[in-house]
Amino acid sequence: MGYAQVKGRKPFERASKIAHSEILNNPDVQAFVEGCTVPSEPAGGDLERLQRPLPNVASRIETVIAVDGGMSEAAIRREFPSASITFMTFGPLLLELKDLGVLDDQPFIGPEDMARLKNLSRFSLSVPTKAVRANGCARFSEGVRRTIHDFLFVKQKELGAALQWLIFRGWTSRDHKQTWEVPRCPTTPDCAGSGFHFEQGGPIEIACPSCGQPALLSDALRLYERIDDEQGAAGIMSYLLTTLEQLVVANIIRTLLGLKQSTLREILLIKDGPLAFFGVVAPLRKPMQELMNYLADKDAGKPLVCLVGLEKSGAFVEHAMLIEPKLKPGHYLLLTNEYIYKYIIPGDPTGQPYGWNTYYGSKLVYKSQRGDVFVATIPVIDPTVRNRFENIQNAAEVLTVVSELRCSMYDQALVPIVLANKLVSLADFPSSEILAKFVRSKVSSG
Repeated sequence: MGYAQVKGRKPFERASKIAHSEILNNPDVQAFVEGCTVPSEPAGGDLERLQRPLPNVASRIETVIAVDGGMSEAAIRREFPSASITFMTFGPLLLELKDLGVLDDQPFIGPEDMARLKNLSRFSLSVPTKAVRANGCARFSEGVRRTIHDFLFVKQKELGAALQWLIFRGWTSRDHKQTWEVPRCPTTPDCAGSGFHFEQGGPIEIACPSCGQPALLSDALRLYERIDDEQGAAGIMSYLLTTLEQLVVANIIRTLLGLKQSTLREILLIKDGPLAFFGVVAPLRKPMQELMNYLADKDAGKPLVCLVGLEKSGAFVEHAMLIEPKLKPGHYLLLTNEYIYKYIIPGDPTGQPYGWNTYYGSKLVYKSQRGDVFVATIPVIDPTVRNRFENIQNAAEVLTVVSELRCSMYDQALVPIVLANKLVSLADFPSSEILAKFVRSKVSSG
């Protein structure tokens, strides 16, 4: 790795122009490359055999709630050592299907028409990313943890309540209280404290018996494992944002179950991105899967929830674009273990199901009657049953409504996702520059 500019007076150290010859002539490298394979495009016969027509169903969905978020890192100090804060905005956008239908019939869409669709509840969070000490905190890592904890349990208590409801399985009525374990002391890797058990209805802070520092209920997300006082917290930001988005989904479900359970069946919840918890927050997949299992028979023996995660990028979207010409309109392709590991991601199809410890839904590709292709994740009824369309919760109804939400502004776009993204996304320019100037004027040295 070459030297970079530090003081700005000397040039970058440039890479060698001939060092690649050593790699090309190395027999071990040649043998390795020759032995590699990549997933191949499925043959037309395979796709013909695997895709199925979407069943016709009567829809009861009247309302769509799309959840999306965006973030931007703002530099407080560009010179070394650098320092920055990450700003996040996220939230649910609600629209009525009847309002969307009225727009389709109009020759011109006015601002007042679009205003009816932009019913958004927006949350904002600022998190130290590097070399910033939060108010009242002695260390960088402490400031990050305390900022997230206060956001969930002081500033936006409904999201903290949703987290507690999720990890303590608040939808169940049991004789004993549920617990959630934080496996080690989150304050410092050198502390010997371990096995912190938070209890349903108990305190949200527990003092470590070894170091005396508090373990926070927000540490249930285990983000502290990727926070470093020297390297910063950039590694947790995407995990944090996607988790907060899914806490919004959980909070909507929690609220509707408490108010009027039947209303939940009339709402389509759309999350931007797959229904999964990745990285350090992956343990939250288990209670979310249990929640989906609980809702699987609450509508007179049928699934109560209509929830879908829609992807806009990544390996599965790229594969969907590759096979799009061979897909039939109105047909779906269930992405089984064998299919994923053969055609999309290298892996062993006889091993664990794809995403068994991260996903709480089943993946499929759907091509609408209009020719739009969507990569969707939808919760399953029985997580032990694989490769059956009938086991996916309200799949036909969900995909039918999704296809009606198409937006012609972008490829494979949906109106609620486009609107939510425009209202919560933070552009590199001018948003990032404006936020950077804002923090430079407010943050003090010391």
